[in-house]
Amino acid sequence: MQSTAVSTHKQASFTHWYEQHRLKIYPSLVLIIYTIWILFMSVTENWALFRSYWPATVTMLFGSFVAGATAEGGGAVAFPVFTKVLQIASGDARTFSLMIQSFGMGMASIYILTRRIRVLPQVIAWTSLGGVLGHILGAFWLVIPNPYPKVFFTFITTAFGVALFLSTYVMKWTPRDNLPNWGPRYYAVFAAVGVFGGIFAAQVGSGIDAITFMLLTLAFGVDEKVSTPTTVIIMAINAWVGFFLHGAVLQDIGVMWNYWLVAVPVVVLGAPLGAFVTSRLNRYSVINFLLTLITIELVTTVWLVPFRSWVELLLTAMVVICFAIWFWVMLRYRRKFSYAL
Repeated sequence: MQSTAVSTHKQASFTHWYEQHRLKIYPSLVLIIYTIWILFMSVTENWALFRSYWPATVTMLFGSFVAGATAEGGGAVAFPVFTKVLQIASGDARTFSLMIQSFGMGMASIYILTRRIRVLPQVIAWTSLGGVLGHILGAFWLVIPNPYPKVFFTFITTAFGVALFLSTYVMKWTPRDNLPNWGPRYYAVFAAVGVFGGIFAAQVGSGIDAITFMLLTLAFGVDEKVSTPTTVIIMAINAWVGFFLHGAVLQDIGVMWNYWLVAVPVVVLGAPLGAFVTSRLNRYSVINFLLTLITIELVTTVWLVPFRSWVELLLTAMVVICFAIWFWVMLRYRRKFSYAL
């Protein structure tokens, strides 16, 4: 009994401290990160890295905002820019995306939680569990050859954009801010989505956030203003897994450390800024911004990643058709799901 009382008292004390100081946690962490970063750059005399690697800083000015503001993730900006504009190997671009999102989306997650922006904790937990397994599988065994990961992801996202547009502006269904009657039937669904999304993230540096967002919005009709911060936290956790695997296990980061060093001070501010802006916008503004990004991604992918054979074109078309059918099934399920409530 005494130990229980002590434990309860400690928990109450922590809760009281957290309520008093939660708004100071994010700026305090920013100050700590900047202090460590400045000291490291000064002691190692690495300020000259900006002369050679400044494109990474510029890329993440926009990429970090997108990471915090949408379900696209910062990797959706970093990966295509690095591979096609900067001519960096896709494996390195993927690794950089995971490294930089671990800090950018990690800080955005802290901002979201300490500002009490609404999220779905159960979805975060079960999708992230599946995401850990998926990322390990994608990093070591289920490697998808280039250019399929990026092409598949772009066209699947485009098909989702069409479904999202129809759901929002044609069917005009009213969104909900939670998943009612949460129970075992959801566990396997979101864990499976996490596995699939983790495999994608292991290939291109993002994906688990977008795929989870697709399920939440199309199948369950969750408000985009709730789905977005939920998926930001999911992607941050998966990025931590990827950063650990490439840094401690595979040890294949190499020169990407230099790109990471010049981009870190940008993303710890940009991603939380994106989360803040999204929390202040109405859901239609969030949807329109996301649809604009999807359009830009489609155009740039078609322009920068040309199909090299009919096999690539046919395989991509088959995958897109399969996902389009999946989106249609989710919309049908949403109709039945809504009527059942």
